[in-house]
Amino acid sequence: MIRNFKFIALLLILLSIPSVIGLLQSGFPLTDDGNWMVIRFSAFYESLRDGQLPVRFLMRLNNGYGYPVADFLYPLFMYFATPLHILGLSFVESIKAVLALSLVFSSLFTFLWLRKFFDNLSSFVGSLIYVYLPYHLLDVYKRGSVGEALSLSVLPFVLWQIEKGSLFLSSIGISLLILSHNSLAVLFLGLIVIYMGLNIYVSSKRKNLIYKNLGILGFGFAMSSFFWIPAVFDLQYTVFTQTKISEYSSYFANEKLVGVVSILVILLTILFIFTKKLNITKHRLTIVMLIVSLVSIFFATPFSAALWNMLPVTFIQFPFRFLSLTLISISFQAAAVTSVLDKKTKVVVAVLLLGLTYYFSLPFAKVYQSQNYPDTFYSTNQDTTTVKNEYMPKWVKNIPAQMYKAKVENTTGIEPINLISNTPNKTGFEVDLNSPKIIRVNTVYFPGWSAYVNGQRVNIDYLKDGLINLNLNEGKNSVLVIFGETNVRILSDIISVASLGMLILLTFYFRKRRIWI
Repeated sequence: MIRNFKFIALLLILLSIPSVIGLLQSGFPLTDDGNWMVIRFSAFYESLRDGQLPVRFLMRLNNGYGYPVADFLYPLFMYFATPLHILGLSFVESIKAVLALSLVFSSLFTFLWLRKFFDNLSSFVGSLIYVYLPYHLLDVYKRGSVGEALSLSVLPFVLWQIEKGSLFLSSIGISLLILSHNSLAVLFLGLIVIYMGLNIYVSSKRKNLIYKNLGILGFGFAMSSFFWIPAVFDLQYTVFTQTKISEYSSYFANEKLVGVVSILVILLTILFIFTKKLNITKHRLTIVMLIVSLVSIFFATPFSAALWNMLPVTFIQFPFRFLSLTLISISFQAAAVTSVLDKKTKVVVAVLLLGLTYYFSLPFAKVYQSQNYPDTFYSTNQDTTTVKNEYMPKWVKNIPAQMYKAKVENTTGIEPINLISNTPNKTGFEVDLNSPKIIRVNTVYFPGWSAYVNGQRVNIDYLKDGLINLNLNEGKNSVLVIFGETNVRILSDIISVASLGMLILLTFYFRKRRIWI
């Protein structure tokens, strides 16, 4: 039996190598979204380096006219990739590192969580199954969904910290989960609430646990409010609600993606329940995980097609995303069924489950086509990095098809414009006008942009074409157009910082008095 965690961790890392080996090769796997993630990160890094924090508007994208995608879509992987890039990794290598670390840490965190319920070997089996189930590998090698892969590593961390009773780290985990991926955060938070509810039900100190769990969720939401509050509030300024991003019927999971091991584990769980190897009273959480796996597989497959237009699940976009819940529930059930066996049978079943997992899942870790573009391919690319430009401000009449000829244009005159500065977060210029003129800055307007002429703030006219137009008076005009936070975003930032400070103070207070933590 494996006893030493350091040895277990090393063994988990070694056995996780097949899942990441494709990422260790030169180049970058050709995936559905992978290139976009690298391009978006490179533009994100430019804005962050220029002083925009939190990063919301990526100037280089949309053919240099800018695009507010970072205001709406899961920024955590880009914040995590930033120090890796600063340390010397290229943009491509930084994203590959985030993917690889997500896979490895998902196995470690899953083991630590499962170990709160089961023996080492059973937890070991469940943690490796979590990494190698087909959908997890599909996310990395076919879809290139960095945000989803990162989210799948954060979830077991949150569950582990909840079991440990850590108010501080559980709250941090909830915050990271919200920042890691929009859709999966909704799915996972639903599971976490159910998980917390079951813990409260079986606890002898229900009142204290209710308060603690509410605190975890409250602090988690508050610390991530700098992202999700503006993302919800600012959506009204975009064409998102009028844009159909995907046809859900084209994205149902097949039996290979669900996985042979998933079906086998479900059948074993049901069999062990009926034969009473799994005691219903003792294994309440196993029953819950069985239900979660069945429901998630149902919604991920064509069996649920009729319900997708009736139930509020279309925000998930792709039905196969429900398999993210299948991963965590199957890993728990695999550990549960293994744990109730006698020593000799346990080893046989563990080898059988892991052998089948590797056999059926490793084909999903294959790099079918690799790219070897230089970093400049990504750091100069001006794509919007979204499928249907769904976060385009609704006042943009025509989406730019090519880069502008000049960043600042005199649209109604011939006076020359002296461009002083042009960075991701500001444009400065001077112009001496013979008469009042309209000067256009070729940047898509989005709340947060403001203009100053000779030190005085002036109105921006953007309704004509969706770009920043300024009505300037006769004479010398020194103009600065800068991007900053709106009142709603400032309030959200304050909530995030204040809640983090409060959580730190409460943690010290509770530990000093040995309360909760």
